[in-house]
Amino acid sequence: MIPASEKDTLYKALTEAFDAFISTIYQIDESVVNTIPFTGSWTPAQVVTHILLATDGLPDNKTMSTNRAYDSCLPQIRPWWEDLSQKFQSPESLMPDSLPHQKSELITKLKHVKEKDLAIISEKDLTAICHDFELPGVGYLTRYEWLWFIQMHLKRHQFQLENMVNRSFEAGR
Repeated sequence: MIPASEKDTLYKALTEAFDAFISTIYQIDESVVNTIPFTGSWTPAQVVTHILLATDGLPDNKTMSTNRAYDSCLPQIRPWWEDLSQKFQSPESLMPDSLPHQKSELITKLKHVKEKDLAIISEKDLTAICHDFELPGVGYLTRYEWLWFIQMHLKRHQFQLENMVNRSFEAGR
């Protein structure tokens, strides 16, 4: 069983990550949300679409109880997300489309996903291992670990969006 204080910490961290990510999107002008800001980049809308695909719930249709610590994989995962110099290739299933999107629609969807993910904390067994997807190089994660994974993923892509906000949009020059 996960102590209430651990759930509270996770809830707060996940809320803050979603809120900061959404706040950064608000800073991006609607006129450039579908514009590639610099060579080799996704558009801001594509970053948001990727996050929507990656954070909309957990891969937990098939779960199992476990005797391992509910957070034992976090030390393995955390360094991936904190080292911002590392570049990752998104799995095909999480690749964003290239269609134009409305900023307000993306924000609405993010707020819905946020509430859905936060509800998992109070409604589901966070110690259960999710067997729908195995994280390459790590293995199967608990719901607790997946929610922290989402929190770290949001923070990494918030940094990416902030970089877009702070750099001029080459396509608009």
